[in-house]
This record gives sequence, structure tokens and C-alpha cells, in this order.
Amino acid sequence: MADQDTKKLFERLSKTVIPTHYDLTIQPFIDTFKFNGEVIIHIQVKEPTDSIILYAAELQIDNAKIISNSKDELNGTIEIDEENERLKITFNKKLEKNDYQLSMKFIGDINNRMVGFYRNQYTTSDGNIRYGASTQFEPADCRRAFPCWDEPNFKATFDITLITPKNLQAISNMPIKSESESVDNKEWKVTKFDRTPIMSTYLVAYVIGEYDYVETKDSNGISMRVYTQVGKKEHGTFALDLASKVLPFYAEYFKIKYPIAKADQIAIPDFASRAMENWGLITYREIALLIDPKSSSLTVRQRNAMTISHELAHQWFGNLVTMDWWTDLWLNEGFARWIQYLAVDKFYPEWDVWTQYVADVFSQFLVLDALKSSHPIEVPIGHPSEIDGIFDTISYAKGSSVIRMLHDYIGDDAFRKGLHNYLKDYSYKNTVTLNLWSHLAKASGKPLIEVMSSWTLQMGYPLVTVSEEQQSNKTRIIKLTQQRFIADGSNDDENLQWTIPITISTKSNPKSIAKEILMDKPEITITLENISEDDWIKLNYNSIGLYRVKYEPKTLARLNEPIANKILSPQDRLMIQDDVAALCNAGHQSFVDYLKLLLSYKDEDNFTVWKSIASTIGNLSSLLEYTDYFDQFKKYRLNLCSSIQNRIGWDATTNENPLVAMLRPIILTLMGKSGDQAIIDEAKNRFQQHINGNLIDPNIRPAVYVVVSHYGDENTQEELQKLYKVADMNEEKVRLLTAMGQSLNPASIEKTLQFVFEGDNVRMQDAYIGFAGCASSRVGRDIVWKFLQKNWTKLVERFGESSVFLIYFVESCLSNFADEKLLSEIESFFHSANTSTVTLAVKQVIETIQMRSNVLKRDSKAIEEYLSQQ
Repeated sequence: MADQDTKKLFERLSKTVIPTHYDLTIQPFIDTFKFNGEVIIHIQVKEPTDSIILYAAELQIDNAKIISNSKDELNGTIEIDEENERLKITFNKKLEKNDYQLSMKFIGDINNRMVGFYRNQYTTSDGNIRYGASTQFEPADCRRAFPCWDEPNFKATFDITLITPKNLQAISNMPIKSESESVDNKEWKVTKFDRTPIMSTYLVAYVIGEYDYVETKDSNGISMRVYTQVGKKEHGTFALDLASKVLPFYAEYFKIKYPIAKADQIAIPDFASRAMENWGLITYREIALLIDPKSSSLTVRQRNAMTISHELAHQWFGNLVTMDWWTDLWLNEGFARWIQYLAVDKFYPEWDVWTQYVADVFSQFLVLDALKSSHPIEVPIGHPSEIDGIFDTISYAKGSSVIRMLHDYIGDDAFRKGLHNYLKDYSYKNTVTLNLWSHLAKASGKPLIEVMSSWTLQMGYPLVTVSEEQQSNKTRIIKLTQQRFIADGSNDDENLQWTIPITISTKSNPKSIAKEILMDKPEITITLENISEDDWIKLNYNSIGLYRVKYEPKTLARLNEPIANKILSPQDRLMIQDDVAALCNAGHQSFVDYLKLLLSYKDEDNFTVWKSIASTIGNLSSLLEYTDYFDQFKKYRLNLCSSIQNRIGWDATTNENPLVAMLRPIILTLMGKSGDQAIIDEAKNRFQQHINGNLIDPNIRPAVYVVVSHYGDENTQEELQKLYKVADMNEEKVRLLTAMGQSLNPASIEKTLQFVFEGDNVRMQDAYIGFAGCASSRVGRDIVWKFLQKNWTKLVERFGESSVFLIYFVESCLSNFADEKLLSEIESFFHSANTSTVTLAVKQVIETIQMRSNVLKRDSKAIEEYLSQQ
């Protein structure tokens, strides 16, 4: 699918010429979506050369000249290689080793693809549509805004000047140095910004538009603002308050001062990802930053706190110290994903986020990394077109889980010491993974490089199989074997091995580690003392080690009691059922074993355990939809959830634990979609009251919207669409968009697809959310797949060939099919489409569908028999 020849041709830029500083001036014309630019790049020529190669894409470059220290000027001949996005400037005589200035003028488009320098649309309070412009340069789109050395290890300083209409704000990485009226036109102003620190091109940012803001200073005197749409500045107070605590927390944790005088955050109306860590000006999608004190749910507050803490961590880990090349992207993202939990836990201990970590991060990477089409954390990156494909669960979630395991292994003191030395030694420089390992090894005195390389340099993770034998009254011999866990149950031909930190807890020591050992062989034997014959044992205390566990039936059966009585930690309760479900998917056990095990969770009351169960049950439901006993499975779901639903009801109580408020919509949705008539009727009743102005509690709105959409008619869809059109907050729009397509009525699903993709009802950034909702049922999946095939060319044109949104469309539309007859259809379609960005996603989807089809063949009859006896 990918153009292999292009990949072979790709070479990183030569170090013959390196930039040290950019003087950049940009003048945007919002009415025509064009911009003029001029850049003077201070360069060092390291070896004599008659040509300079750098990056430029979608730019019209009028002239290029070199100015020497003696002010001699030399005009260059410009050649643009559009395919490889390179600009070659050739001179008629050699440039000797020296410092020069390279000057260029250029024109570009303010595009509508959310990359480079692009436009965003917003509606004013009086209903007028206006436009602003903003940047998104990571990973390799700075070249669409100005010619540059667009690779992370060509660091330089930047002086940025923006020439803008007077009525618009101009904002960039640094504080404003001066603002003056343009000498050419009194309607324009010239804004100059302070010089940036030495940094990579992908972190440069500038924004033009109409914004309100709230501001404060943190305890170290750093100026902080949160920019919002005009009239919504109170929606920025949550983010401002949290950021003003988290920034000094990190400065103290790293023992390194934040190096810029300001740390601003801004909500951009159109934004492709959740957020981007530009130094001094972090950009966000509105839903990822803004909180409406009246109508935002606790779930969104928590998610935003995580995102804000993640981006602020990057100000040190990523911006101050930067990976040498995208191969080490995981280090940036994995580290920030781990430390965001540390920060949020400090300021919101009531959220119990480290338990949520196991459900949201740890167990998520285990799914993707069990596929044969996975990739190592450290993945060799050649051509820039490959970069978008690794901004994925492996880089973020597995990377983070490796950091968590490492932190636990060496302890917080050694971790902080090693981290401080690493950040200090590589400040304003570039680095590779091994440098971090060596600093942490030195601080801890432990052999980290040997331990860690098996986790970062090879894909996958181990399944540890436990067999046991009671030797006497009080002694038990445990035999552990390791092999790569593969999602479909196939054997690992490479026979990969890991160095695994093994921990064991026991009935007599349920809240502590009874035994700890480093497993560095395919098989080891452990002797446990003081263990009676009926005592339970549990591997992987608090689910910190990166492995799944397979117990013998008797060993697993003993765990029913500490699960039911909640003696095991929530992390361990949720991972026991998660591991068993994965083993069932792989054919190591029957799904009947899983359904029996789940009954031990009927009295479970922990939000995160239920969140994990709901996710696993959701995956199983999407599979059993393809059977004729799906209604019996819905009854099983009702039986499982009825106890917790009776306990928490519909409405919050005074001083309720926030986690209960987050659990309620999960249980209501599960009960409603399982056919509980009382829940369905109450959801319809509350929805009608909501339309009449008696608003639903924001925390349960997602559940009400999904349940009424699921059982509603075309009139219900119209009501949901009306609410969408008048919704003021992006958060509310996303809730409605998620629910809209989750109907059992094919006509409603068709209408939702039209609503999402025709006209300008839904922003491009949110289209995949509506798409995923439509594909959440068997009937919807078929409709969406036909739609995808018919409109793929349009989607590629609209979003751009390298857009990460194309990956989202493939994954959300296709992953839950279970018919292997579709496999050749999917393969041949995407082979013809030849869209290289989705190559890996298509492979993973095909592998997943094959696995799901095998589960049905293998277990369907046994599941049907079991359910008929319930």
C-alpha cells in the first residue's frame, strides 16, 4: 500500500549546513486565506558547499539569497521537490565555512486541513461566522508555514513578528516585546515577540483571532493565561487554576525552573488532536481545555485535568530535552502519560486515578500489543509519512506503562535523581532512550539497560503461566513459564523472552508483596512458605508488571472469594477479569469461564472495575450480536448490573463520591441497552423534560442520549440534531454526536451519516466521533462500511492523505466485524485505495476480525448452552 520507493529515497537533512536562529515575519490575510512571509535564517556552513537543502511544502518561494558577514549578497536558484517537500537553493559559487544569513520571501495558503498554518471558523455571539488562524506543526508540518530545517534535532532560536488586522489578537510562544501600528496600513498592527529558547521547529506556534482570557501568576511568578472564545472566559478558570498548581509542582519534581516568562493555554475552535505542547503556548481542542461550571461532567473535568497535566510535563520532557528523531517519540509521550497521573493524583486524590490508570492505560496497550501487527516502542522511522502511524497506543500507553514499571522497580528517590540529571545534562539538546536508561541506572545502581531493552526494542509482552503444587501443609512450589502472548492464541515463532519483575501476594499478605523476583529465564520455580492448601495466591501485585497471567483452574477459582469480598485491590480485581477475557479471546480458555468468573463481581462497587468490565462486556456484546442468542446475553448483563444499579439509582446524593457520579452513566447505559424497560422509560421521560427546559444532570446526559437514540425513531434523531445545532459547548456537541448513530433503526443511522458528512453541521475534527457511534451496532457497521467505501476518495481529499483521522475512520468502522468473509473485501479495497497512512491500521483490523471470527467458531455453542441455563 505504501510507496516503498519513496521510503527508500528518504534521508534526513545533512549537517553540512545548520540553522542557529530564525527571524520570521508572517502577515495573514484572513479574507483570502493567504499569507505573506519573510524569513532570515542564521546558518553555519560546516563544510564548503554550493547548495543548501531544507524543507518547504505548499509554499511559493519568490527569491532566496545569502548574506555573508561582510554584507555580500548572493542570489540562489530555487528548486522545489514537491514529493519530498524539499527546497534546494543552488549558488553559482561555493559558500566557504562561515556564518551566513539565508533570506527568503514566500506566500502560502491558510489551509483548512488543521495542519501547518490553518484557518479555524467560529461564530460570534450575534451569530456571525468569522475566521482566525493557528498553527499545528508536530510532527512535520512547520514546512507548510515557512521554509525550515523541519527535523527535531535542528534546534534554533526564533524571533517572530506577526502583522495582523488591529481587531485581532496575535499570540505566540513568547511574551509580546512590542506592538505598533503598521507604517503601510493604519488598519494593521505589527506584533513582535521575545526571542524563544533554543528549540525544535515543531514547537513553534502562533495564533490570530478574537479571544477572551483569564490570567494569573503561579507561585514562581510565571504569567499564565487561558484563552477562550469571546464571552466564555469563565470556561477557562478550571484549566487556569489547575495549571497554576501543576507547573510549579513539575518545577519542584524535576528541580529545574520553567524557562519562559509565560505559560499560556488556548482553546482553538478547529483542532485535530486533543492538545499540542508548543513551548509557552499550548494549543487545545475546546473540549480538552474548557469547563462550563454549570454543564460540564466530572468525566470531562478529569479528562481535561489529565490532558493539561500531560502538556505541561512536555514543557520539560520534550521541549527542554527533545528526542533526536521520531524513533524515540515514545519517550516524550510515554513519560508525559505517566507523570500526568502523578500530578492529577496530587491535586485530586479523591479521583483515585492510579486505579483508573490500569483500566485506561495499562489494559489498553495490552490489547493492541498482543497483535502480530504491533510494533516495538522504539520503532525505526524513516520517511515522515510513517510518523503519524506511531502516535498510537503503543507509544503512549505501553511507553507509559514501561515508565511506571521502571519507577516502581527503582523507587521514587532514585527515579527523581536520575531524571533531574538527565534533564540537566540534555537541556536545549536532543537525546535518545539509552541516555535516560544510563542516568537512571547510575542513580539507582540497578542494571536497567539489560532489564529495559527487552521491553522497548521488541514488540509484544509475555504471558506468565502459573502451575503449582502443594508440598506440605505450609509449602507450595510455583512454576512460572513465559512466552509471548498473541491475541489469536498462535505460537510465537521468534520465541521472544523478557526480563520480568515478578511480584506475588497471598491470602495471608493481601495488601503487600509476599515475594519479589526478577524472571530472566523462560521458566523459573519459586517456593512459597506459610501457604495453606486452600490459600489463594495472586501474581503481579497492583498490576504494575507488563504481563498477563494464566492460572490453573483451581488457582483461579480460589480468587473468586477475595474478588467478591473486595479483599484484592481494585487494580487487581479489574485485571483478573481482563486477563481471563484476553485468554478466552486467544483460545486458552472458554468464554464460559469468563462469564462464570464475572458473577463474582455482582456486588462490585468500584467505578474503575466496572469501567473495565463494561469495556470487556462491550467487546463481547459486539461479538455476540452476530449470534441468534444475543437477547439471552442481554439478560445476563441485566443480572450482572442490577445490584449496583439499585444501589446508585439515577440521581446524585449530597456530598456523593465523584467516582459514583462517573459510574452512574456507565451502569445506566449498560442496563438501558440490555433492555431494562424501567430504565428505557425513565430515560425517555427525562429526555422529554430536557427538551422542555428541565435540564438533565450533565453526568448522566451521555447515558440518556444513548438510550433514547438506541430505541428512538427518526423523530428522536431530529431532536438530537436540533439539540446539537443549538449546543454552545463542544462537550455537549460531542455527547450528542456520540449518541446520534447508536440507533437500531437503519434509516436513523443513514440520516446521522448525512448529518455528519454533508454540509457544515459537524466540524471536521469531530466527524469520526459521529462515525464511531454509527458503527457501534451490527446493523450500523454494515451501513458505515458501505459509506466508507463509497466516500473514501472524498475523505482522503477532505482530510489529507496523511491525516490521523483516516486511521480513526478505519479503526472505528471495521474493528468490531466478526465475519472473516469480509477480510478479502477489506484487503482488496484498501490495496486499491493505496493510502499509506492507514496501512498499519488495516493490518490490525484484519487481524482483529479474524480473531473475533475464530472466537465465535470456537466458543459460540458453549456460550449458548451456558446462557440457556441461567
